[in-house]
Amino acid sequence: MDKALGIFGAMRAATPLFLLLATPALAQPPTQVDLIPLPVSLQYEEGVCTLICPWQLEVDEAASKELFDLLHAELIPLQPAQQVQCILPIRIGFRLMDVDTLMPSEGYRLTIRPNEIEVMAPSSVGLFRGSRTLVQLLEQGRSPGALPCLTIIDHPRFPWRGMHLDVCRHFFQAGFVKKYIDLQARYKMNTFHWHLTEDQGWRIEIKKHPKLTEVGAWRSGSQIGPYAAQTFDNERYGGFYTQDEIREVVAHAARRHVTIVPEIEMPGHAMAALASYPHLGCTGGPYEVQRGWGVFDDVFCAGNDSVFTFLEDVLTEVMDLFPGEYIHIGGDECPKTRWKSCPKCQARMKAEGLKDEHELQSYFIRRIERFVNSKGRKIIGWDEILEGGLAPNAAVMSWRGTEGGIAAARAGHHAVMSPGSHCYFDHYQGDPANERVAIGGYTTVQKVYGYEPIPAELKPGEQRYILGAQGNVWTEYILSPEHVEYMAVPRMLALAEVLWTPEEKRDEADFLRRLEAEFPRLDDLDVHASRAVYEVRINPSQGSAPGRIRIEMVSPLQRPITYSIIHVPGTSTYTGPFEIDRERVIGAGLTEHEGGEHQHRTIRSFHFNMATARPITLSSPPHERYSGYGAFTLVDGVRGGPARGGNEWLAWKNDVTITVDLGEEKDITRIGIGALGDTHSWIHLPREVVFSTSSDGTLFTTVGTAQPKSGDSGKVELVSSTRTKARYVRAEVRSAGAIPDGLPGAGHPAWLFLDEVEVR
Repeated sequence: MDKALGIFGAMRAATPLFLLLATPALAQPPTQVDLIPLPVSLQYEEGVCTLICPWQLEVDEAASKELFDLLHAELIPLQPAQQVQCILPIRIGFRLMDVDTLMPSEGYRLTIRPNEIEVMAPSSVGLFRGSRTLVQLLEQGRSPGALPCLTIIDHPRFPWRGMHLDVCRHFFQAGFVKKYIDLQARYKMNTFHWHLTEDQGWRIEIKKHPKLTEVGAWRSGSQIGPYAAQTFDNERYGGFYTQDEIREVVAHAARRHVTIVPEIEMPGHAMAALASYPHLGCTGGPYEVQRGWGVFDDVFCAGNDSVFTFLEDVLTEVMDLFPGEYIHIGGDECPKTRWKSCPKCQARMKAEGLKDEHELQSYFIRRIERFVNSKGRKIIGWDEILEGGLAPNAAVMSWRGTEGGIAAARAGHHAVMSPGSHCYFDHYQGDPANERVAIGGYTTVQKVYGYEPIPAELKPGEQRYILGAQGNVWTEYILSPEHVEYMAVPRMLALAEVLWTPEEKRDEADFLRRLEAEFPRLDDLDVHASRAVYEVRINPSQGSAPGRIRIEMVSPLQRPITYSIIHVPGTSTYTGPFEIDRERVIGAGLTEHEGGEHQHRTIRSFHFNMATARPITLSSPPHERYSGYGAFTLVDGVRGGPARGGNEWLAWKNDVTITVDLGEEKDITRIGIGALGDTHSWIHLPREVVFSTSSDGTLFTTVGTAQPKSGDSGKVELVSSTRTKARYVRAEVRSAGAIPDGLPGAGHPAWLFLDEVEVR
């Protein structure tokens, strides 16, 4: 290399990089290398690079001295423990390509030869992406002291490969934020979405408005336990980042070619700001920083010009701190309740010719966009900013499904896909019975890996507006850095491969194999990754005859499964499905490391009643997002827990009628069905359940009704006691309908979640 910043040891004389020992040793390279994300092209070649020789680092001076310093610090610990004197050192070179290369900016070529490792790229960012691959390779080559010769040609599929972190519900120090960014960079993710303001806390220092952190950064307590329980502590909680800390994190990210997108919420999720400056709300307060989670009626007053002056002050300081192209302005879950009764907001609507409050929100967003655009930046917001008309240059982050991204792309606007179904990493990733309490949902590593960011509905000309995707980590139920890591990793790795690797090269089984190899390295990095992927799934289905349940055990990993049945002596190796016809508690597991103990055991209890494993029909199918094992879920013998994770709840957005055939006439004294209430998640208990029975399956007679009690929430059993004789049992479940004003999701249809049918 003609121009280099230096060699190992030259710039760090106090830290000798290699020892010259006596005789070269023969080192055997790994037969294959395991990289995440998988490169576009990896070709093995003849020969071995013996890493036990001294290393010499050279970085093209036109690239970056910062890259040399970063690599110098990172590569020293990756040298084999023993090194020997060799005729020539191993040259590790980073060189910029000619400017006329056709390789994308973030692309690179990495070559390993017997005495040389070279990374070439068209830009500094490409060199850095290549360095992340080199780090993974050297980690694998350290123990044998060698790597196979190979050539990698690589570049990303999408330009937006993001992770999000909410620091408002729970606060995390700047040092951990840097570690989180390091993890992103390791897997070639390039965007960090930093959620900095909320109802529960304002986390960024604004010099012109100091009360935002003096008042808004602190709350008088926090909600604890499941949302439905509505319990709180009284401990003062909070924190914020000074502008100096922000600059330090931004610089840290920039050195790793990660762009930070700050989020300043508006018009809703603004209670911390209103508590600091009450005149910004429609009522003038008093307001308080919220202790609990959810959506609150008090929002920024859209008819008050001082609100826009305030937000322009805030955004000016934010844009001075964050140099990236996009500023996230939130825009989600903004109730219109206060606006409907606010004279200033109504006057604004009349003056601007706005027909409703949705158009008032659009006015608000457009006005903010004009200001941000005037500073040479762009806005991005959650998909609610589509309501009432999208601002001219705005990008959309699609979280309520894919519809927002589809609408934006069809209108010629860029979109980042982040649907709750695949990209919300605050959801359960393993059996909820084995996990800490989470907000709900069930999103496994495999489900994330199977996600395709480009909606099938888009035409080829529209697909180019999909920038990529990101994983979101909301922290209502995540209190510590270790728990953030547990929820984000390894799902972050799965999404990283979705966004980097060509779709046709993705292979779930191969990814899981490489993920297993990555777990020890995550341990070395002190990352508290979830091992939920090792869980055995115990899947029930209809057995060979009514009243019998077929048990299938599934593991995504190629390992033997052993199981036991409580009160049945012995342990068995699973060889195929078997059936049960009575109460059973089954435990199953596999070993994380060959020869080790069962560290990830799944326990499933099966309860039998007269409806269990009997033929069942539904008047309409459950929603595809919550379809469990189909209709059989309601008679599979497994009772759903208080969380909506896993496969034990079915959900609808409409009424449903459920009919079970008991096989013959039986004496019945009790009929019931389980339901779930969690209004924060738009899940409402049924308005009513009407139970009826029949002897012929045609003529049904009502035998009872059940309604939830006022204040009921969480898991509720809706039961009717009766004395009758019948073969068929029916439950007509009437949903709550449209969500009333004042509750999250007001105006939208309520979710109806149902569980096991019980007949005794």
